Amino acid sequence: MNGIAFQEQSDYRSLSEAASEQLLALMHRKPDAVICLATGATPVLTYQLLVDKITAQQVDIRRITFVKLDEWMGLSPEDPATCEVFLQQHILKPLGVAPENYISFRSDNADDSECAWIVEQITQRGGLDLCVLGIGKNGHLGLNEPDEQLEPACHITHLDERTRLHEMLKQANIPVEKGITLGLRDILAAREVLLLVSGEGKQRAFAEFKEGKVTTQLPASFLWLHPKTTCLYCDM
Repeated sequence: MNGIAFQEQSDYRSLSEAASEQLLALMHRKPDAVICLATGATPVLTYQLLVDKITAQQVDIRRITFVKLDEWMGLSPEDPATCEVFLQQHILKPLGVAPENYISFRSDNADDSECAWIVEQITQRGGLDLCVLGIGKNGHLGLNEPDEQLEPACHITHLDERTRLHEMLKQANIPVEKGITLGLRDILAAREVLLLVSGEGKQRAFAEFKEGKVTTQLPASFLWLHPKTTCLYCDM
């Protein structure tokens, strides 16, 4: 299967260990790397292990830039459902990441100018070196939702009905119907992609993904167009 290296892991812990090692290797290899981070249940342990390893090995991350992949719209930045709170809790605060080394969507009052700003910030730093992704139960990538047509650029999106049931949104103080996300063009421009697949309810989407056909009804399938994607997965 050209373009995607599938690596089955024995369990979620093994998947998270392998993912954290790949992230750590990049930081050693390129101390000024630009890394895009997904949120949700799948990467939680990966990030915890990464923080532990960076701390134990005293890795200098002062020149690493972290980028938020996407965000739910309409929530205050302090809402526990936001991707912001997730990344602050699991990566940014534990590592003491400086504000200038973090590129983030706002969850409130975001508009198209926010999209342009995010892309410009990434471009100024030389582009994404690695993008950590998960696959949604509906096959979405970031918040690029299944549809007849897809917006390639960073954009504001209407959430699919299944996405509005996302586990993170169960904590939200208000209903969420929109999101803001890097587009498929931005994701595919990353030099490397690390796709993590685990968790209940993703079997069908992952099975369709492995067929290797590219379709707008399964946005994750566009990773077949990327030259260097590693997919770590375990039984679901």
